[in-house]
Amino acid sequence: MSHFSFLCRTKTSFGKNALEHLPFDLYAMGRSKPMVIQDKSCHEAGMTKPLISAFKTSGMTLGICPPLPETDGDEPARIIRSMYETYMEKGYDALIALGGEQAADTAKALNIAVTLGPEALQQDGVVAPLFPMVYLPTGVKTGTATGGRAQFNGQTFVSDFLAPDQVVADPSLFIADDRETLLDAALTCLAMGCEVFGLSENPPARAYAAAIIQLAVHPLKALMDSGLDPRENLKQRKKEEKIWQKDLVQAAVMTGYLSSFPLLTRVLGLKLTADIRFHQGQAMVMVLPYILESIESKDVGSLLLPLAGPDVFSQVPAPQRPDSAVQILRSLVNELHLLSGGRLPRTLEEAGWNEAALSAIGQGLIKSGSLPAGTVPQAIEALLTRACSGRPAIRS
Repeated sequence: MSHFSFLCRTKTSFGKNALEHLPFDLYAMGRSKPMVIQDKSCHEAGMTKPLISAFKTSGMTLGICPPLPETDGDEPARIIRSMYETYMEKGYDALIALGGEQAADTAKALNIAVTLGPEALQQDGVVAPLFPMVYLPTGVKTGTATGGRAQFNGQTFVSDFLAPDQVVADPSLFIADDRETLLDAALTCLAMGCEVFGLSENPPARAYAAAIIQLAVHPLKALMDSGLDPRENLKQRKKEEKIWQKDLVQAAVMTGYLSSFPLLTRVLGLKLTADIRFHQGQAMVMVLPYILESIESKDVGSLLLPLAGPDVFSQVPAPQRPDSAVQILRSLVNELHLLSGGRLPRTLEEAGWNEAALSAIGQGLIKSGSLPAGTVPQAIEALLTRACSGRPAIRS
């Protein structure tokens, strides 16, 4: 077995009444006065009410900040300064982020300032442990909120110390996600899980990836079986979406734990959707088969197990499993195209790209050094070219 390392410093609590245990968990960390940072959607949906209720008999002081506004220019720095002054003056000793990436990133930046000093936000790295931070997701849009990354004022911080100490995913805090958001989350989690499971030689990471794939596949199939048109049977659809959301929040939280891995699906997905109104998850799943074909790995065939289940896996001979796994992903993209009436593209060409533009993107990524270590430059341009036309690789 080759060398590997894996660190997940975050305790995960999920399910009904998970929020009720949060005061005890903070007490175990030696904290009694947390500050809550919430985004606008949480404030409008009244999501602080269940949080306040959970702390009602705890004897702890809960400080709730005003909702975060949409910011630009110097506004993020001004908000952090104000929060920093309040945190220090009131003697808070922990942070709770309620909402999506904006709330989590703001809490992480504030945690750097209150732990290491405001000047640390002008530096490149976080090299020491921070005060306890808890993240409370309110839907599937968690992004890198559960990982060791933070965006603040145009700067990206990357450190294992930035990962939340605890993630509490309680359905009482969930705000309904629409069908498009659920679909994009399912595809994003599926793509990242498949790349880690199929190409990584890191056993703990592959265990997380297998769970992510299984959590994403069920609601994704249910979404596709029920159709993508949100206009029919509205009451029944809302009930179904609430069930799917629970699985996808779990998958999204765990996907964030793997976000520190340099994943080609993520790099290409972000780049391909930067200038075109095109869902990131759809882009990631679209290029995933070509990535799996381009990068040799003995574990691609084992991807068939979490994708299709043990019965299908056992029926397919080992030499055929890599092609079978890749074909399942291609069929998924084609079926989504059919179910959406052609709205969801099957190829990058249908999404608005041409080979010349994709070649420029590939060359730019190669020069930028943002690709995962060991990525062959020729493979990037080749897989983008095939993803543009939809041509599979020719196996010798």
